[in-house]
Amino acid sequence: MSSGDYLPISVATLLPAKAVGLNLFQKEEESDRLMLYRGSDYPLNMDDLDRLRGRGVHLLYIAKDSGARYQAYLRRLLDPKSDSATVTPQLRAGALNEVVLDVLRTSFGNRHVTETVASIGKLGALTAEIITRDEFAVSDLFRVLHHDYATFTHSTNVAFYSGILAAALGYSQEEVERITTGGLLHDLGKLEIDDRILCKPGKLDEKEFRQVKRHPSLGFRKLAKRTDLCEGQLMMVYQHHERLDGKGYPVGNVGKNIHPWAKVCAVADVFEALTSQRPYRQPLSRAKALEIQQRDSGTAFDPEVLECWTAVIQNA
Repeated sequence: MSSGDYLPISVATLLPAKAVGLNLFQKEEESDRLMLYRGSDYPLNMDDLDRLRGRGVHLLYIAKDSGARYQAYLRRLLDPKSDSATVTPQLRAGALNEVVLDVLRTSFGNRHVTETVASIGKLGALTAEIITRDEFAVSDLFRVLHHDYATFTHSTNVAFYSGILAAALGYSQEEVERITTGGLLHDLGKLEIDDRILCKPGKLDEKEFRQVKRHPSLGFRKLAKRTDLCEGQLMMVYQHHERLDGKGYPVGNVGKNIHPWAKVCAVADVFEALTSQRPYRQPLSRAKALEIQQRDSGTAFDPEVLECWTAVIQNA
């Protein structure tokens, strides 16, 4: 099979001392060729996983036609009944990340809003349940997140960050659930923007940037008449690019007119963008991203929200 016949999977989702039931492949160091690493019936152990991580190997590969079985395996890890000692918080975080990515990839690809919202609502509840547990550690999540510039990857990360930030700010679990779901939906409008613009390697010209600036309004229009979303979630979609000083878009609202959940999403959205791979630059470190955001405290970002997020990241 060619490399196009394989799917990457995170090493962080592999349960030690148990056969995953999939043939696992690894890229050769000197080439992109994939070689069999472990047969489907042969279990991994902690030493195997530690050696992979020690060599900087964070991805293995499975045959594309095994994708459904892998997703079934991940969902078993997320089952509340699987609270065994072997399902560690990091393993659960890795499984959650991959499941959310898979659902968003499918939902965004189908461009069916009703199915997307229904699927995302369930994921928001599951995410909130996991990230509000006492044993959850933000550092576990950072180890398993992807950082490419696909819209569904960005939305996944923003949702996690928004939920974590909301929990740190003292929101209830129900509110964290809704805020997480709003984060998953915040860039829905980008599905209407040409990928050639979104993935352009150079600086956008004025006309292209005007197109990109339409995405909050486009997303809001898609969702505004729905009865299964609350005002805060809609405002996360519509206002996540607004600034306290009124210099944001699409309206130019000032701080008092920006919904508190949109302020949470704004901090999460920019932090994720700065720390992820982009067509036009390499990702910045978390410290550098926070430094850049601090320059806009009180003008772009709510100071209290940004201060809380800074504390979360520095303690991760």
